[in-house]
Amino acid sequence: MTTPRTKNPMPDWIESPHPHVQHSLITFPAKHILQVTINRPEARNCLPVEGTIELGALWKWYDAEPELRVAVFTGAGDKAFCAGMDLKQRFDILDTGDIAHDYPPGQFAGMSNRAGKKPIIVACNGHAHGGGFEAILNADVIFASPNATFALPEVLRGVSALAGALPRVFLLFGNHRAMDLILTGRRLSVEEAHAWGLVKEIVPQEQLLEKTLEYAKLIASLSPDSVIISRLAAREAWESGVSRATMRGQELWAENMLRSENAREGLQAYKEKREPRWKRSHL
Repeated sequence: MTTPRTKNPMPDWIESPHPHVQHSLITFPAKHILQVTINRPEARNCLPVEGTIELGALWKWYDAEPELRVAVFTGAGDKAFCAGMDLKQRFDILDTGDIAHDYPPGQFAGMSNRAGKKPIIVACNGHAHGGGFEAILNADVIFASPNATFALPEVLRGVSALAGALPRVFLLFGNHRAMDLILTGRRLSVEEAHAWGLVKEIVPQEQLLEKTLEYAKLIASLSPDSVIISRLAAREAWESGVSRATMRGQELWAENMLRSENAREGLQAYKEKREPRWKRSHL
């Protein structure tokens, strides 16, 4: 199966058109810089499965495109970077018994378990919840607006964050902070995220993208070979442990979790805007 390429005009320094994307906007704000904007503000930039598949193809193209050196990833609007997967779509898949398309190797947004070759800098312009937080946890550098919050609310929906977040929060924040986040689903404020070392800088919303692009241009001005090798060498310890833990978590738990009565109940309650009525666990 091949991915069709965009028909949109490309800068003359781009060798091949990027893969067609429907749920994100692709721009080139400066030479060597790719900007990807999730474009579903009416749905808090949550991504359907198709949106994740197309981003997986896009990041692969980005790594292979010779003149691209840095990517900036953000969301449309000023409310949310990404609210995670489209839970209503996920419920419909469970309800009908349809077979969901597999996520790409990079998992959610093509990014939450991406190793990749080149850096991705995030301009977090609002809420980053569920899969949105999973993607951000694997970003290289994060700038965030004052209204940004971060959360793994899966336990509130009867599911679990198996696309890379669980081992990453453990390694980034330590056992007790990680358990606080993943066992309660609570929101981490941008101030806490900055104090914990997740966010590099809190930037006013109207200056966020400009600041992030300035930073991306700085990296793009350096030796691309040095940037790629330094990034990969530094992430080796991270990737060898986290990637294996993510794969094992999916092998052991993903199917049982998504087929459980509590997953169905949690997603149904979310859809109906009511409190879930949990059943006993059969795991």
